Amino acid sequence: MLTLDSGLRVPPNVTFSVVGQDAFLLNTQTNKYFGLEKVGTRLWELLNEGKQPREAYQVLLSEYEVDASVLEQDVLELLTRMMESGLVEISGE
Repeated sequence: MLTLDSGLRVPPNVTFSVVGQDAFLLNTQTNKYFGLEKVGTRLWELLNEGKQPREAYQVLLSEYEVDASVLEQDVLELLTRMMESGLVEISGE
């Protein structure tokens, strides 16, 4: 089960691009796109910098006015959807 303490990594087959106000992830193996909103884009940037889920969650908590439990649930839901799309994977750490 995915938690904020799970170790994640971004596979090399995932690309990120911004088109206008929209951000997209592309799994180049499956050719499936994944759109991100503002907070999702920020989460992706943090993960791409090498931050683990709990670290990224803490940064988001400091940057946005949001209830901690709501943010945790939202982050875990988004990360689960990303895992299901092959955009992040558990690193085993």
